[in-house]
Amino acid sequence: YIEDDFRISERVKVNFGLHQGSFLTNGKFYSIPQPRVSANFMLDEKSSIKVGVSRMAQFLHLLSNTGIGLPTDLWVPATDITKPVIADQVSLSYYRELPKNMVFSVETYYKKMNNLIQYKEGVSFISGSQDWQEKVTVGKGWAYGAEFFVEKKKGKYTGWLGYTLSWTERQFDALNFGKKFFYRYDRRHDVSLVLSYDINEKWDIGVVFVYGTGNAMTLGTQVYSAAPNDAFMSNFYQPTVTNFEQMNDYRMPAYHRMDVGANRKKIKKNGVSILSLSIYNVYNRQNPFMITRETNQQGKPALMQTSLFPLIPSVSWKFQFDFEKMKQEKQAKQQNLPK
Repeated sequence: YIEDDFRISERVKVNFGLHQGSFLTNGKFYSIPQPRVSANFMLDEKSSIKVGVSRMAQFLHLLSNTGIGLPTDLWVPATDITKPVIADQVSLSYYRELPKNMVFSVETYYKKMNNLIQYKEGVSFISGSQDWQEKVTVGKGWAYGAEFFVEKKKGKYTGWLGYTLSWTERQFDALNFGKKFFYRYDRRHDVSLVLSYDINEKWDIGVVFVYGTGNAMTLGTQVYSAAPNDAFMSNFYQPTVTNFEQMNDYRMPAYHRMDVGANRKKIKKNGVSILSLSIYNVYNRQNPFMITRETNQQGKPALMQTSLFPLIPSVSWKFQFDFEKMKQEKQAKQQNLPK
């Protein structure tokens, strides 16, 4: 990897980099150059604009199931059949220093991805009698949106607020009648808030809040019983055939939670003692982990939600050694000097 900065003028700086990634698998050798260039334009002493263009390659594929049930993500390598993922991205950002030790930035981006893989329609990811490469189809994808960020770095009150508006789409000739569809992890809105307050020299408190649009998933309109297509599957469950109208046409409920915490610091001879008290998911939000199709108490089919991690309190303690202070005290004793 090589990288260098070029200053064109007092207000313009250009960064250029080149990464050469190589991968050998099953007798197939991939060597992909990954160039990137960005230019930073200083508008004045407190604001700037940055433009960037880059190409990236990834030799691992993320393979996710899109239906209901237990969410399963598998990382599989590029092979002589499934090529590495190639992504080209352009971005434009604006940065501004604000009064009262605050900064603001906004960035827009557009990314095009090739050689993505996805399970074919009708295959099972738990079947053990078929090579995973025979279960997938190859396509392309897009990701674009805008990120907003505000941060206060100094003072008794510190923290930051981030908001992302984004779209992530996929297209496979063998899926969804060849039409585009939203990716499982397409997250339209994403909000993160972190606040910290120093009460005094000993105590500080903090709050974290996160919100995200629910994952996209494929929800069939009709389900039929079917015969097992291999011996491995028949030993575990009765397979079914589901009729789908569109890929990822259903959204799980939104994910959100709030965490709170407090820290008590005490200066010791050789360092700092920190006692931390915290509560994860303070209002006990039942965030969805997975959605399954089951039969309810009335004997009718229904969608059931499984949640993880309710309200969780915790207590921790740590001691940070001040090695520089300990070193100085040792030197002072050796020299017989006053501390």
